[in-house]
Parts: sequence; structure tokens; C-alpha cells
Amino acid sequence: MKQIQKDTLSSMKQAMAAREFDKAAAIGAKIVRTHPKNTEFQLITSVAELQGSQPRRAFPRLSRLAQTMPVTDRHIGMVLQNLIAFARATSDYQSLITLAEKLHRQHRDQPLYAEFLATIIVEYDKRISVAPTYSPDMLRAIELLESIPESFNRYFQCRMVLAQLYVRTEMADKALALYEKLVALHPDDMTIRHRQISAQALIGQVDPAVCNSLDLIENHNETSTQPYLVVAFLRPQAMPESALPFLESIHDDATQNPTHRYNAAFALARTAEVKQEFETAFSWYKKGHAAHRAASPFDGAAEQAEINRIIAFGEADDAKVLATSRDDLVSDIGKDDDPSAPKPVFIVGLPRSGTTLTERIIGAHSDVHAAGEVGDFARAVGDVVGWGTIADQMKRIDRKAARAIRSKYLAAMKGYAPQAKMVANKTPANFLRIGQIRKVFPDAPIVHCQRHPLATCLSIYTTPFANPMRFADDLQDLADYYRGYEKIMAAFAVTDRDGQIFDLSYEDLVSDPETVAPRLLAHCGLDWQTECLEFYRSRQAAKTASLMQVRRPINSESVDKWQRFEPFIGPLVELYGGGDDDGKSSRNRTRAA
Repeated sequence: MKQIQKDTLSSMKQAMAAREFDKAAAIGAKIVRTHPKNTEFQLITSVAELQGSQPRRAFPRLSRLAQTMPVTDRHIGMVLQNLIAFARATSDYQSLITLAEKLHRQHRDQPLYAEFLATIIVEYDKRISVAPTYSPDMLRAIELLESIPESFNRYFQCRMVLAQLYVRTEMADKALALYEKLVALHPDDMTIRHRQISAQALIGQVDPAVCNSLDLIENHNETSTQPYLVVAFLRPQAMPESALPFLESIHDDATQNPTHRYNAAFALARTAEVKQEFETAFSWYKKGHAAHRAASPFDGAAEQAEINRIIAFGEADDAKVLATSRDDLVSDIGKDDDPSAPKPVFIVGLPRSGTTLTERIIGAHSDVHAAGEVGDFARAVGDVVGWGTIADQMKRIDRKAARAIRSKYLAAMKGYAPQAKMVANKTPANFLRIGQIRKVFPDAPIVHCQRHPLATCLSIYTTPFANPMRFADDLQDLADYYRGYEKIMAAFAVTDRDGQIFDLSYEDLVSDPETVAPRLLAHCGLDWQTECLEFYRSRQAAKTASLMQVRRPINSESVDKWQRFEPFIGPLVELYGGGDDDGKSSRNRTRAA
């Protein structure tokens, strides 16, 4: 009997080695039927199921093990890790969260289960939206991690995750204080140092971010490109000359991680740019984009097709409501509104078009909370009508769905700022969702930020976003994407009969803020307050590539910066048609497109 068992297990391992996972899972299922109490057989069978074509079969097996196995069992860690692998393979995080909640209730004195539940909550939240969203579950995850005692063997890892959550939920003071403690305890741990620097830069602690980055570069033989990138874009004049050969070697090494090659090229580009070596700088920007494009290809044709579908569905939706007044539409869709919830305002446009500046002006109003670049609207839509392309979602939003999305979104806005009268959502990419927004919030003001096309495109091209724009990796793709953006905004303008969209020219705003800003506030239904032009005094974190600009008064320094690269921009030059203003204004481009 033992020989038969040994031969069967050997056959299973051979199938696993040959990556014949379904065969291995079938063999394992036979073994565990005769040896149901053998934990190792159960585990190896679940691993085969997870890697095969039917990963859901692993969940009941792993769930039973997790609920019956004592926390002291040497296999418990592997069981929990395989459960996480199940959620990743199936996207069924809800089943896992339910199980994790049960385990935590049954073992409240065991930090392992608190960490497990927090881990699942955090991973699910990030899977739903790269951008932060209001989530009571995330606050729960923070409480769980804060409760874990120092005696727990994974206490350090829990503290690391907690620090990241503090940053994500804008608990800036807690984040910085925790990173200080972690660095003090582990001064030679480069992962902690890098995360501390990223948090400092994101929160707006420019001096500490630069000083810590320079310390790593000059005193710790730094091999990661992240500190170099921080110095290059926050204080490029401080970049040591000795760093340049190192960055060149990183970029030129094809075996390096594409992110490091991208960072190295952008750090070199920015360093050359401040020296006014613009041809060299642009060459490095191109090399950085080439490294990213090799790792993340972009399908421009598919993107344009999606834009055309969004336009078509938007026109069809408009035709359906032509006979309905906006008041009647709002009365129907908003009949279940929570009267205490703040009203929404959406700030949209391409990145680097002035959305952050606009949000800071509106957000400085005493009645407004500036939520930043958040993914709550997309999350509400996905929760109600399911995920997929924006166009496909538009098809599924009927009146019932619109009311449900509206309710979810308003609840999230109330979660951000229960006392505010209005919450501003500054998510540039929501320009693609204006059709959805108008179906859910026909009464919400939309601010469309515009800037000169070359200024916008060159700023996108030369900015090292945390999540690089794939359409910007090639100048022709960037030009095509800009045309698609103008096309979709022109289509929305045609159907904007009630003046829901306010077109805001960045150039007009910075040249005459005293005139333009009050008009902006009036469109949002807000009285003018002089504090709106003193937004730079705010301590609120600016999670944006524009963090340095929003900490200074309005100025026009960046209006013509694109001209330094004009000789090298290739296809982008076709976006500029000339004119009496020498391209300094973006006013009404999409209205006339």
C-alpha cells in the first residue's frame, strides 16, 4: 500500500514538473480521498488546482484547512498564501474576505489572522482602483495593522504596510512619523529608505526627500534609480556630476529592469534640461520612453476605436433624453439622494493641463473638500454595472443603475468630508467618462481644463508619472491620442445644451486669475472667496506631478516652456495650427474641433 501511495505521489510530482497541472490535480484528488487528514497532500493538490484550469476547486479545500488547522501548525502560512493565490487567480476577493473575517472573529488574540484580513482588504482595494478611493474597509485594515503587537514575528512587515496605507489615505503625519521610526530601527534597509523618500516627495516634504536621496547617492553607494529621479525632478541643480555615468550605465544595460532604465533616462534628461542642453535632454526622454514601451506596448488603434464607441453611445444617450428637461431628469435620478451628502464637482482634462491648479483654487473654498485624484466614480460604476470598457459600461447604465451609482458615489464623498457642501474630484482621465457622469449626475458641474496642445503634450512627455502614460511613449501615438481627446471633448460639447461643462483655459487662468477664477467658482455654484487664490498655503498633500507648482502662487512661468523642445517634437508640431496668439491660448479648441 505504501508503495502504491509513493508511486501515485511520484506521478503527481512528475505531472507538476511537466506543468500538466490538471493531471496533477486529478491525481491529487484521488490521493486526498483516501488520505483526507494528510495536510501535505491537501496542500500540493490545491497548488495544482490553483495553477490548472479550475482554480476554484482549491478554495473549499484550503478553506477547510484554514478553519481546522491550529495557528501553531507549520503549514498555516502556506495555506493562507495559497488562499491569496486563489483570489488573484479568480478575482474572487469577496469569498476570501468573508473567510478572513470569520478566522479573525474566531482568533481575535492571534495577530496572524488580523494581518491576513488586512492584507486581503488592501490588495482588493488596489485591484479595484489604482487611484485611492474612499473605503471604510481601508480604515479597518489600518486598525487591524495598528493592533498587531511587537511580539508578532511579522511585526516589521506589518509596519511597512501600515506606513504605505497612511500615505494612501492621506494620514501624512502618521506616515512620516512611522517612517522615521522604521529608518531609525533599520538604517541600512534600503527598501525603507526608498519608501520614506517617496512618501516625503508625495506629501510635499521636498527638503527631506532631496536630502535623504542625496545621502543615499553620496554616502551609501546607491544602486536604485529612485533617489536619483527624486533629486532630478525636485532639485536638479543638486545632482552630483559623479551620478551621471552611473545613470548612463543603468540605462545602457539591457538586462536592467525597464523601470530602472526609464528612471535613469528621465533623471539624465531632467539634469540636461536644467543645463539648457535641450537636444541632449530630449534624446534621453525618448530613450526613457523607449524602455517603457518595450515593457508595456500600447495599442493606439484600440484606444481610438474605444473613443469612437464612447462618442457613439454618448450621442445615442443624448437622443434619448432630448425630450426630457434637465430638472425632470435630476428629479428622477436624484430622488433617493442623501440630503446631507456633499455635492460633486468633476475636474477633467488631459494630465498636465491645469487640473491640479484648478482643484486647488476650488478646494480652497470654505465649502469645498478637495479629494484629489481619486477613483471613486469608476469604482461606483464598476460595482453597479460590472467592469469592462467605458463604452460597454455606458450601455449598461439605465435609470436604475444611475441611481445606484449616484448613491454609492455620494456616500463616498460624504465619507471624505461629511461637513463639506461640495467635494471636488480631480481625475484627469474622467474626460473619457463624461458620458457616464452626465447619465448619473446631470446636475453636477464639470470643469474641463485646457492648455495649449504642445504645452500639454510636452509636459506629459517629460514628466515621470508614477504610472507612466503608455500613449506617451511614442510621439506619433501621443499626437494621435491628443486628437482623440479633442474629438471626444468636441462631441461632448455639441450635446452640452445646459452648460454643464465649463471650458477653462490654463493660459487665461494664469494670466488673469482675478477675472477667470471667480467665473470658475460661479460655474460650481460657489460664492467668491479671496482665499481661493491663496491655495498654496494649504498643507494638504498634492499627490500629483504638479506638487511643486501647487505650493506656489499662480504664475505663468510654464506657459511657453514647450518652446525649448520645439525643434525635436516631430509629429506633435502638427497639433499646433498657429494663430494670432502664437499658440499661447487653448481657449475653445475643443468647442471648435
